Amino acid sequence: MERTLLIRRCFVVFLAMGCRLPVVASAEPLPRDPNNTYGQLDNGVRYIVRRNQNPPGRVTLYLHVRTGALNERDQQNGLAHFLEHMAFNGSKHYPPGTLVPHLNKLGMQFGADTNAHTNQHETVYKLNMPDNKPETIADALTIFADYAGGLLLNAEEIEKERKVILEESRARKSAQERLQKQWRRLMFPDMKVSRHDVIGDEAQIAAFPKAEFEDYWNTWYRPENLTLIVVGDIEPADIEKAAKKHLGELAPRGPARKPGTTGIEPGKNPPDKPRAFVLSDPEQVMAQVQLVCVLPGRKPMTTFADYRFNEIENMGTWIVSRRLREMINAGTAKFRGAGVSVGSVLHEAITPRALAMGEPADWNAMLDQVIVEINRACEHGFTKGELELAQKELLANARRAVQTEKTLSASALVNRFSSAVGMDEPILSAAQNLELLERILKDVSADEVHAVFSENYKTKNYTYSLMMPEPKGGEALPSEKDVLAAAAAAWSRKVEPPTKSADNEQLLAKLPAGGDVAEKRVDAELEITTATLSNGVIVHHRFMDYKKDSVLVSLTMPGGSIEETDENRGASEVASIILNRPATSRLSSTQIIDLLTGKNVSVRGGVGSDTLTLSITGSPADLETGFQLAYALLTDAKLEQAAYDNWYMSRLRQIEQMEKTPQGHMMKLMARTVYGGDVRFTPLSVEQVEKMKPETGLKWFQRIVATRPMEVAVVGEIQADAALALCAKYLGALPQRSAGFDCLDKLRKIERGRGPYKADAVFESVTPKATALGGFLGCDDANVADRRKLQLVSRILSDRMVKRIREEEQLVYSIGCSSQAAQVIPGTGLIIAMAPTDPQNGAKLADTIIEMMRAFAKDGPTAEELATAKKQTATRLETTMKEPSWWHNQLGEMVYRKHGLDELRELPGVFETFTAKDLQAAAAKYMTDERMIRIVVTPESLKDAPADKVAPAKKKPAATAG
Repeated sequence: MERTLLIRRCFVVFLAMGCRLPVVASAEPLPRDPNNTYGQLDNGVRYIVRRNQNPPGRVTLYLHVRTGALNERDQQNGLAHFLEHMAFNGSKHYPPGTLVPHLNKLGMQFGADTNAHTNQHETVYKLNMPDNKPETIADALTIFADYAGGLLLNAEEIEKERKVILEESRARKSAQERLQKQWRRLMFPDMKVSRHDVIGDEAQIAAFPKAEFEDYWNTWYRPENLTLIVVGDIEPADIEKAAKKHLGELAPRGPARKPGTTGIEPGKNPPDKPRAFVLSDPEQVMAQVQLVCVLPGRKPMTTFADYRFNEIENMGTWIVSRRLREMINAGTAKFRGAGVSVGSVLHEAITPRALAMGEPADWNAMLDQVIVEINRACEHGFTKGELELAQKELLANARRAVQTEKTLSASALVNRFSSAVGMDEPILSAAQNLELLERILKDVSADEVHAVFSENYKTKNYTYSLMMPEPKGGEALPSEKDVLAAAAAAWSRKVEPPTKSADNEQLLAKLPAGGDVAEKRVDAELEITTATLSNGVIVHHRFMDYKKDSVLVSLTMPGGSIEETDENRGASEVASIILNRPATSRLSSTQIIDLLTGKNVSVRGGVGSDTLTLSITGSPADLETGFQLAYALLTDAKLEQAAYDNWYMSRLRQIEQMEKTPQGHMMKLMARTVYGGDVRFTPLSVEQVEKMKPETGLKWFQRIVATRPMEVAVVGEIQADAALALCAKYLGALPQRSAGFDCLDKLRKIERGRGPYKADAVFESVTPKATALGGFLGCDDANVADRRKLQLVSRILSDRMVKRIREEEQLVYSIGCSSQAAQVIPGTGLIIAMAPTDPQNGAKLADTIIEMMRAFAKDGPTAEELATAKKQTATRLETTMKEPSWWHNQLGEMVYRKHGLDELRELPGVFETFTAKDLQAAAAKYMTDERMIRIVVTPESLKDAPADKVAPAKKKPAATAG
């Protein structure tokens, strides 16, 4: 894995691992990855080029522009991001409205293959090109040259894009967004870093004149601020030559300015003294406690001494975060999530911090516990065992990175390179990273890790913030004095040294006897082996080394919420806790986590609508460890009380949160209409959650895994014999499986009236955001031909909707049509589009979506649209069909879903056989009045709404800690 040595950029992070502090030591410079070609054109444009054949025949290009929101003038708040949008709306070689259609015809998709992002210090343009032909690369570089030096900035296009930007701002609005904005402004008062938050000031967005765009673009989009990053199946020399041709003539269009800064002056602004903020929002449901101190910033990491300090610092925050997680697992924590991190604000300040989330009533206890653990680490340091665990984890990750580096995707590499460029830090190869890490770990001590952690955290000048729900009735929020007093009391508490953890046992007390492979057949064309074990477990295998040192395994059994009733609704969710917080009668979840530390394998799963799935992913070298844990869970699972309690309280708060969002009301209305109010597909209620007990979930889990049929897929860098041996040893030792993959078929029906399915809802909210859904009931998964046709239909409709609904009518920021074939319940497939919008436009958006679908059902696609959709689909499949994850998804439930290998043989060519008439007929078949779905959810404040339009709030039983 390519390691980019970047400092954490986001200054509101949760559970980040932190950065580094400089120390007086060797000035030995860090090396840089020799696999890259680095250079600079005569005009100052820099470039980084890497030959990479994953995927083959493709190339990914980024243009990194060293400018963002911090370079905006006071009257340009939000303009850097707005300008990024304008790059797609008219340039020298691509007049307004032509760039996106041009790229679509090449087989690219807007958003997935052509995109951009802006933050406070950078703007990055991204192109995933469909092939590596010289003319395709020239096309991409022409586009980049236009972004940097050929934008038209047409006044009419600016006016059209304003509403799109404002809709993007609307889409982001939430309780957390409002609270974070308040926090930034209080944390960094009257500083640019808090005022210029990328999305910008809505009043300014609505009024930016063309001159301001030209001023910003001419000032900051200059050659010395540009870095071209190219990764793909190319020759670096060819890219250098093409870059010189297309980008070498770029020149400054205006005088340079001094780059903007955050405005932070550690020790002065913000002041170096204890502070507290108490923030609230009517749509916040949980409490968040945070403590942050602001220390002097550090230069980019460029030397071995910097790097060494970074890794030592990471070990300390990893250990303390691990202690907090252990408290959650043991049931002693008042918080439901917590961590410590060291962040950086663009090298201008360092921000050691801690954050915890939990019940509002427990804010004091959460703050107390987090401070006590920080103080414990400052006073007593870390144990030898804790340091060994941290080192094991670091080394295991670094060693695996060496194995996986050769087959990392171009997109993964280009992202890493771009991040490094943004932070002015070198790029290390995986081998270089491992070599440096091994040098560090040879002589690092617990005392040294302790010293670095204390240097960051041993201060009392924290800013404490408390984010709470808005109080109701006669309740009152804690005061800032209350928070400061609680913090002072916590810091004054005497802390004891950490206790030594008990030695961990093996995952299994005894290895199973195992079973045998009873039957095996090989499809030579698709290179797929299918075997049946002696106990009836079915195993599919495909060897693939497209991603080195990686194997994907899934175990699937029929079972889930499709079996639930009103009395046990939620049992599947509780059962899922077992797979997400693994524990057995012998080993606690903490012991299992420790046993997996240093192992490159992950075991996770869940219980869905009609499947219980357990996944094992990781390195072939550690795969057996994953199988051992899977066997332990299937034969001796335990559901810990603390894990259940955490789920219980989190679920109640989630239900409360969903009552305050359009998404929550949309889910309820979909359940009432499309699913006919069937309790199995209706969101959980408070009453149903309160009926649940740990034993309910455990018994539900045990019932499913006892003898239900099991289908296994193993895909990756492991040979068939080795894969089948592991499956036989651990899965073959399970009790005999039934052969009845149809055991749930009698439950695959719902009682639902004839459509159309229409519903509107108005709910109380202070967030001015509606959500509209329009569409029709779609096809079933078993209807393979229609499923494929509707995929093309949805692809064409997506492009149409972007053009009309986003670009022409500016009703939304983002929209796309999705075809979702029904797997669980026949007759519940969907072909729909949904998006947030202005509350005044909710009905219009839903009606426009339906109108566009009906028009397609009547007239079908144009020849050009069909050709583009086929090209886009072929381009996507050419890449995805090389990925182990794609094959794993195809094989994981092949028998269960009654699919066959012949379906796979038809790909990707089958999509070329469909005609415009085929697509029109498929759309007409499903897009009928009785299958129509139209749902609009609109917010309305109680204080402004007529009484008869507001649904009364349901009173819920008081929630208590489980």
